[in-house]
Amino acid sequence: MPQTPKETDIKGKKLKSSIYISTFSNRTLLINNVNKLMINEKQNSFICFSTLESFMKSLNDKFIHLFKSTLNKYCENIFFAKNKSITSLISLTNDITRLQTKKHGTITVTIPDNIFTTKNESDVIFFIKKLNEWSIKNTSTINLFVYGRDTHLIKKSITQNPNLSVGYANYQSIDKNTYLEHVYYWGLNTGMNGESETYHSLHNNSATNYNIKHPHSLSSSANLDDEDTVYIAKTAIEYGYKIPDTMICASTNVELVNSLTSVSKAAIVLSCSEQNDVSELGMQAFQLRQRYGQQIKIIIKEMKPCLRYADEMYLLQAGINLIVHFGTRFSRMQSGIEMLKGQIFTRPLPSSIEELLSFHVETIAVKGFVDFNSFIYYTKTFLSQLETSQTQFALIKLERLPNIKIANYLSMCSIQREGDIMTITNDSMYLFLQGVRINDLATALHNIFKLPIQDIFISETSFTSIGRIEHELHHIEQNGLTIDNITLIENKEKEPLSAIPQQASLAVHKPLDF
Repeated sequence: MPQTPKETDIKGKKLKSSIYISTFSNRTLLINNVNKLMINEKQNSFICFSTLESFMKSLNDKFIHLFKSTLNKYCENIFFAKNKSITSLISLTNDITRLQTKKHGTITVTIPDNIFTTKNESDVIFFIKKLNEWSIKNTSTINLFVYGRDTHLIKKSITQNPNLSVGYANYQSIDKNTYLEHVYYWGLNTGMNGESETYHSLHNNSATNYNIKHPHSLSSSANLDDEDTVYIAKTAIEYGYKIPDTMICASTNVELVNSLTSVSKAAIVLSCSEQNDVSELGMQAFQLRQRYGQQIKIIIKEMKPCLRYADEMYLLQAGINLIVHFGTRFSRMQSGIEMLKGQIFTRPLPSSIEELLSFHVETIAVKGFVDFNSFIYYTKTFLSQLETSQTQFALIKLERLPNIKIANYLSMCSIQREGDIMTITNDSMYLFLQGVRINDLATALHNIFKLPIQDIFISETSFTSIGRIEHELHHIEQNGLTIDNITLIENKEKEPLSAIPQQASLAVHKPLDF
């Protein structure tokens, strides 16, 4: 991967009978790119394999209006999925190849990433090959756009099989206003362009590096050989531990950061004792990274068990190298610092402190059961906050057993974390868990319910992409129960059985004759 933001020109004339693939981390980046594409290149057809409603969900009205007006002005044919999104690549291939389009035209095909979640690599390769054959048959240029948080599912297939397309680029959101354009390869009528990375503003497409320091443009102390030096806050050292001579101490994190004047490759260890420290720690790490470049090592030492998964992801966005979790011996932390020697931090940083703080999602002070309208509102709020971050989340559908009362389900569910919410529909219980790794879902459910979920529910379904969650929220809206509905159902279940008619035959006790 190149180490400097060299820009590759991808604005030249594209080749006919060819396919160009681009992946986007969210819809905002995708639509921004489509708007520019429509203006700069004549588009004969725009095909989106999501419904118009689901494609536009959660976007602001001004952005939607601009997108629709651009399509209507510059594109001849516009297609959106009629009903729910297609989930089969075979159906997708059949629908595209049946379309009647002009020869020698340009076609943009837009697909959500959830279509690829259950597909193996051979299915993806087969789909792209069929699309390529169709472009050759129609002498057309195809722009294949895939968007969503799970685009990594097809990136591997594309990069390992460069013969599938003549161009591949990935667009990754850095923060709300900045994104990284990574061009892997890009063929034009002027020749083939190689790999490059370029930072852009979402509202101004001019390339920039936003003062992000790269290995070849470090601070004035770049030649200082201090890789064996460790700067550490005393609050990050356990009581009674003897400090090595290579460690330079300050009383607190603030004093340590303020005392640094010339650092090149040294390690800087900051402490974290409570969750309220996280926001300030992120800002300190970000400023250190901006000031001293990519060769310093920033380590966070957790002194008490206080860091949540979302906090760890926020600190990662701020530019830290390592978190040493509570309970790790000091000597093990020293081994971790040794392992970091010689490494260079290459992750992109947010463009400003304000954009960094947008990754530190403030947990809404709500937890446990809420009615379905509040559940939908809170979930949409969380999704809008989490879309630009890399924090994972999940909507879980648990289908209820008909012979267990709703009140019993509520008594068996104990949600402890702020921001985790639950609601009830006609046939299911739904939970939205923010800041949870997908492989930790089983543990999370074990901590929430008093009994194993396989004993008290018919089935469990997890939704981990924004598109699938928004689609399921529509189902919750149609089948959700209010508190009054639940009360009526509970009262109905408590009604006594109707009296047995007198003429009915009853069983009579009679001794057996032996």
